[in-house]
Amino acid sequence: MQSAQESLAELRAAIRYCENAISAAEATIKSIDFRQQLAKQQAMNKQESTGREVALEARVKELEAQLDKATMPVIPRDVAIAIFREGVHSGVADACSMLAGVEIDIEEDDQCGDFSVSFSRSIDLRDELDLDWMRDKVGQCNEEFVADALKGLCNFLNFECRIHGIDDND
Repeated sequence: MQSAQESLAELRAAIRYCENAISAAEATIKSIDFRQQLAKQQAMNKQESTGREVALEARVKELEAQLDKATMPVIPRDVAIAIFREGVHSGVADACSMLAGVEIDIEEDDQCGDFSVSFSRSIDLRDELDLDWMRDKVGQCNEEFVADALKGLCNFLNFECRIHGIDDND
């Protein structure tokens, strides 16, 4: 049998062992609590970060939309009319140059049973088109015609004209 002192020593050792186990368990609980709090904080930070990212993405889209909208400086009415006339004149001159001296050959053959019809003709466009009239007509555009044409282009293409005296947003 064991003596009372040996039993007391074993009992005290068991108590110390239990105290150490309790201390280790408390440290583990504190560590788990700390980790949970840290995880919650990280989740909150991520939500805040995601909220900021969403707000920034919305701002980027808003700025891109502003960049997509065509903006031009306001130009004087006379300058816009002169540019329009010059563009039309240049276009008509180029078209007349392309058409001058051109011959078109038209050939058509058709058959119905034993009956056959053929047609062939060469057409000189100088004889059919009055290119001088076309060139002269370009210079006869009055300012109001040009202003109306510019307004129509702006409205048709949803384009901000920014022409002083022509667009309605002056």
